[in-house]
Amino acid sequence: MNYNNQPERKGNELVKDLVCGMIKPKSEMKFTSEFLGKTYYFDTDKDKELFDAHPDYWVPKKEREKFRKGR
Repeated sequence: MNYNNQPERKGNELVKDLVCGMIKPKSEMKFTSEFLGKTYYFDTDKDKELFDAHPDYWVPKKEREKFRKGR
């Protein structure tokens, strides 16, 4: 995912914290969680905590259904 139309360097792929909406290079995100076989990135421990408590709330329905149907 490249939000700036600039070349992505390994480790600098831009990712979005689903909880707060922050978009940063993957290498700058401090926390991660695994859900449905995918890694999600978070800027703060509070965002990770909120996500971990109810991941189905944060992951878009379309993405959840795609995984549960076998991708």
